[in-house]
Amino acid sequence: MRPLANRILLVTAVTLAVSASQASTVSAFVITKCGNRPSMTGMTISSSSLHAALIVGAEKSSAEAKSLIEESIADTDRGRSLESAQRTRVHSLLSDLEALCPLPEPARDARMEGPWIVLYTDAPPPSNGQLGFLRGVAKQVIDMTGRRYRNELYVGGVDGDEDAWLTAVLDAKWEEWDGAYLDGSDGVAAVDDPGATTWKVDFESLTLSLFRIPIFTQQFKAGTSRTWRMSYLDDDTRIVRAGKTGRGEDDWIFYMRRGA
Repeated sequence: MRPLANRILLVTAVTLAVSASQASTVSAFVITKCGNRPSMTGMTISSSSLHAALIVGAEKSSAEAKSLIEESIADTDRGRSLESAQRTRVHSLLSDLEALCPLPEPARDARMEGPWIVLYTDAPPPSNGQLGFLRGVAKQVIDMTGRRYRNELYVGGVDGDEDAWLTAVLDAKWEEWDGAYLDGSDGVAAVDDPGATTWKVDFESLTLSLFRIPIFTQQFKAGTSRTWRMSYLDDDTRIVRAGKTGRGEDDWIFYMRRGA
């Protein structure tokens, strides 16, 4: 079993122990590694110490997971150039980080606000920062108060530099998803509170600009919608699974770091 997976099991076991007791001390079963097999060790510690250790352990695990992800995507041109086996490895590491999400309602968290730079995605153009043969940087800018967002693509800039010579900006609005699939069926996701993690986003317009001068604008038809499921969020990192229907099998994954 991988070290990161071990730590995830440790955090899970300790969390369950804390939830099961309101006493000042907690008898917890902690998973340790004995040779090549995990084993359970009993111990009694104070609940305050346990809580502090849990937070530190989770933060360390998240930092390790992000380090592994960014090492694995370093030479992939933000996901546009990598082999199938390498992509499988990246997605496995992303799943490890998603398992450590510290928030029960990431889609409602204030940390969603602001700009986010896409470091990796398996989405097709232009969502991956590519327009034809031109490759740039994709950026998402979220307005929590106005319930709006922009997808921005910059060619010729650095990490979303607004001095880029070519830009494409998709303007859209968002609302909490009610769980109804977007494929025209009557299906509804079997989730108690889908809006806690997922938005329905409605595309409004796409504008291309050359040296900041708009040269083309396309208006989207009403009902051009997608789902955004926020599967991980902390102060500086965000993972989104964006899909056409909300069913999961048509999701594209985006790994982002907070921008400027």
